[in-house]
Parts: sequence; C-alpha cells; structure tokens
Amino acid sequence: MSFFQNDQIVVSETWLELQLSRSHSSLSWAVVGGGYLTTNKVYWIKVSNTDLRPEIIPEEFFRNRLVDKGEKEEVLGFMTSASLLDYSVSEKSLDGLHVRSIATVGLGNAVRVGDIPKQIKKIGTINLLVQTSETLTFSASIEAISISSEARTLAVLESEIHTKSENKIATGTGTDCIGIISPIGESGIDYVGKHTTFGQLIGATAYEAVTQGILKWKKARNLSYSRSLNI
Repeated sequence: MSFFQNDQIVVSETWLELQLSRSHSSLSWAVVGGGYLTTNKVYWIKVSNTDLRPEIIPEEFFRNRLVDKGEKEEVLGFMTSASLLDYSVSEKSLDGLHVRSIATVGLGNAVRVGDIPKQIKKIGTINLLVQTSETLTFSASIEAISISSEARTLAVLESEIHTKSENKIATGTGTDCIGIISPIGESGIDYVGKHTTFGQLIGATAYEAVTQGILKWKKARNLSYSRSLNI
C-alpha cells in the first residue's frame, strides 16, 4: 500500500494532475508556480510545436489553459511534449521515511551541459517531481533538487543518448525542470545529502522514474533499447 495513497493522480492525454491531500511547500523553476510556493495541486500539460510558436509566452499559455479548465487555485505547473499517459512513478520507503518521484520524459531536444546554445526545432523535456513524506526546510529543498538533478543526469548518461547537433552523449534536455514538494509542518528536516536516508530515497526514486521514462520514450518510437542512440 502506498504511503501517498490519499494524494490522487488523474491523467488524460492533455493533463496529468496530482491532487494533494494537504498543503505542501514546493521549490522549483516550473513554468507556473516556480520559486518557493505553497500549493495542494501539481499539473503537467501536454503541448505541441504549434502550441509554442515563438510569439507565445509559455507561462501565459499555461495559465490560460488553467482558466479554461476552471482552476482558480495557485498551482505548480510543468509543460511537456511527452505523452502524459506514459508518466512514470517510483516510490521507496526506509526507516519510516517515504519518497515518491513522478516523471514525464521527452528527449526531442537532448543537449549536453556546457554546449553552445543552438536553436532546436524539436521540443521535449524531462519534468521530474519529487515528493517527500516529511517537511523539508528551504535549504534541504535546495539540496533535494541537487540530488534529483544528479539522479536525472545519471539516468540520461546511462542511456547514452547522443545530441543531434554535436553527436555527443547528452546530459539532459534544454528545458528540463525539477520540483520538490514536502508537507507544511512546524519544523523540517535540515539535511538530505547522499549520505542520509532521505537523500538515498530521493536519488533512488528520481533515478528510477527518469530511467523508466526514457525506456517508455524509446519504446513509443520503436527505437532500439541499445544504449547508443542518436536523435
């Protein structure tokens, strides 16, 4: 039985929604609700190349779709071109602590960190949400993002996906986004480094969710599961 069973996940072709049973603090650079936010809802919206023409402002587009949906609360919002029906979830528990990671994966604009920015016509991103059972302090939330980023990068590196422009092994996409959410509480955990139980759970679930997402992305395109893939 999932520790997070009271938090409902609802998915369709256009929306993936996480309805939280209580308010959470979130830290992210998400299109909607980026920065530090208190919320009880997280959305992913599926978009296409035609949706995001150069003149379109992504946050404005997203908020307009939320209005159309009838959403009036402040939410955390991720934007993706990946199939929402192929979202991946990993949940792990140890010593009374619980972590769940939810990922959507698109690799149409895979890049290598440090490469010269170039205009990429394809869209695609890795959106990763990490949810903890206990309250995290602001500094611990920052550390959790660092651990999650490391796990995301490891998953991409191990897949040996190559960038199209330079034919180098990619480390992610140009628009990856990570969010950390933890329940509101009186006091919070201060440290979640890789030597801690929470750090281990964060890293393991983030890695597993992204790895599963990469495999689903390849399978949807009838691509080989071999590690080397030029996109």
